[in-house]
Amino acid sequence: MAVTKAAVDKGTLTQKTPILPRDVCVMIASYQVPFSIFEFASGESVDDVFRRINSGGRKLSRQELRAAGSTGHFSTVVRRIAAKIRGDDSSSDILRLNEMNLISITNKDLAYGLSIDNIFWVANGILTKEQVRESRDEELVGDLVAYMVSDIPPSSRSEFLDDFFGLSGNEEASRKRREDIELAVQRRGTHVVIKDFSRVFDELVYTLSQSNKSFTGLLFDSPVARAPRYFQVVFLAFYTLIVKRNKVPGDKAALFRKMDGSYKSITVAEGGAWGADQRVNAVNAVVGVYESSFVDNNNTDPAAVHWITQLENILGQSYTEQANYDFKQGFLLLDGSHTFDTESFAQILRTCVGIANIRKSTRGYVLVGVADKASTAGRIEQLYGVKVRPYDRFYVTGVEHEAQAIGKNLDQMFQLIVEKIKQSSLSDDLKGHLARNIKSVRYYDLTVYVFDIEAQRDPSHLGGTFYERAGAQLEAVPTTDVVRLVRRYS
Repeated sequence: MAVTKAAVDKGTLTQKTPILPRDVCVMIASYQVPFSIFEFASGESVDDVFRRINSGGRKLSRQELRAAGSTGHFSTVVRRIAAKIRGDDSSSDILRLNEMNLISITNKDLAYGLSIDNIFWVANGILTKEQVRESRDEELVGDLVAYMVSDIPPSSRSEFLDDFFGLSGNEEASRKRREDIELAVQRRGTHVVIKDFSRVFDELVYTLSQSNKSFTGLLFDSPVARAPRYFQVVFLAFYTLIVKRNKVPGDKAALFRKMDGSYKSITVAEGGAWGADQRVNAVNAVVGVYESSFVDNNNTDPAAVHWITQLENILGQSYTEQANYDFKQGFLLLDGSHTFDTESFAQILRTCVGIANIRKSTRGYVLVGVADKASTAGRIEQLYGVKVRPYDRFYVTGVEHEAQAIGKNLDQMFQLIVEKIKQSSLSDDLKGHLARNIKSVRYYDLTVYVFDIEAQRDPSHLGGTFYERAGAQLEAVPTTDVVRLVRRYS
């Protein structure tokens, strides 16, 4: 503070207004902040002191203590899956403090962040609001992941989760459980475990959306306060059928009927530990009830892949990382002519260049079939009679109506876009990457095209012009400034 005051006195620093009264500044500057200094020989000692500090005052929940300092494969998978479901996921583990409120869990009285009432666990009656605030959703995800990756599914019990996260001591049994779960996740690959979880979760979310009921509303005859173990059984039954047996829901109407009131077929332990055999038997019993409504998955159509969680995460991440994401309502003009919008497509390609040029190792997306203005969504509904699906401040419109308007099916339209990418004047590396990695994904009943962008070995350009993104703005890089852009890749 003394250095700052001296800079103000010298005029090298201009003080902003309004200025706090001197007596208030004195009170702030003279406030006593107690602190202690510890010297540590190991990271384990830091974690131990952290946990001891949190033994008094407002205690952290058991799961918050487990997660503190746990950086293994298992804890990483659990953290990332839980964040994706809540909607506070980010593409980077580093987030500016002034952006944290944009993805913080909040309530209806605050005009920012993620409404806790809309988070999947609360909206579907699986966990209470307070349980989500205590990170009980991560406990639930941890139990599910442990079952998914283990050759012999473990019991669902607090002590085992302590071991999996490395919170227990160094007893041989605890250490072995920790090593086994780490090896199991590593063997499968964190990416594959997250992908499998998302596949099953999205199919379950889609099934619930088709039933027009919440999870507990569908399973139970009367309202219940919470149902985490019932969710475990149903999710793991879906996992067994979708991932292990490579099936997909076939007769959805029949599946709704079988899920309706199916809590009667589920036996779960109330409170305390839930034995491994009990959980396996409960899952197998529900598999037997649901299986006849599933069929073999012989469909390799990329448009059949649900991207419900992934797409919603991208929409959420765009608040804090605007430069990495962009959204377009479609490829056609909205003047009623059903004409391909050449300029809009060129802008998509310029945006892809700008995202690729943010820096080395950048990853970003342009989603086509998503409007960010209510007026645009309204115009599409007016022109094509599309039932737009809103999510937060976005409106998912899909591209089916455009394909139909130009006399093509989705496969033909997808090929048309790929050919336009190949015929463009994009730099070769980025052109090849986009043509290979563009995706056609499903968001509920709508198809969205995803331009999947990665930074290339060298700066990218379109027709010799380099572009870069500053927030949501796209700017051409002046010729005199190209050297600065090249330095990012050196």
